[in-house]
Amino acid sequence: MRGGLRVFTAGSFGVIYAVLMGLLTVAAFERSKAADDDIGREASGLATIYRSADGYPEPLRGELKAQLRDYTHYVIQKDFPAHHKGVVPMGGEHRLDVIRHEMLAFEPATKTQEVLHREMLHYLDEMSIAREQRLSIVSAAIPGVLWYVVMIGTLITIAFLWMLHMELVPQILFGSITAFFLGMMIFLVYALDHPLQGAIHIGPDAFEAVYRTVMKWDETA
Repeated sequence: MRGGLRVFTAGSFGVIYAVLMGLLTVAAFERSKAADDDIGREASGLATIYRSADGYPEPLRGELKAQLRDYTHYVIQKDFPAHHKGVVPMGGEHRLDVIRHEMLAFEPATKTQEVLHREMLHYLDEMSIAREQRLSIVSAAIPGVLWYVVMIGTLITIAFLWMLHMELVPQILFGSITAFFLGMMIFLVYALDHPLQGAIHIGPDAFEAVYRTVMKWDETA
């Protein structure tokens, strides 16, 4: 009777713990996916602004393109390495402010330039929003109290396994496999919860692609 009660209690607790880990995994995956989407939108907006800058007259066109290339280099070489350490540098924001100031100071001389300028400001706003969302991901994380619950739940789960009546060798094997799997799940949740840090972090691939396909040849020339 007592053995059956132990099995029932262990099974009930296992279901609750599995639901908790499932919810945390989904939440962490959605955070990682959102970060990847935000980075893609920022890089896409950067490419659109760079291409559309051809519609501006000189010297604004050349200055704007040079500033956008400088911003791209900074994001690749400074922003993302800092993000991997959990830091948000301000150099990118300063460069973006200069670009915004240059664009706002421009006075369209024709109707075509007026339409282009309005669209460019719209693209810049969208890129800035995506950038802010990227930066917010650096410090965002699952609350610490939930990690305490996960760790305590892991220990209780392993304790319940040792309370079941089994032969020694199968019990050691079953407990080891369970502990290993729980450890892998906790690592997965932690890695997904920090999409710009850790072993499986998101890199600046989107920005590097924009530089190679859109900006590189102008800088070489």
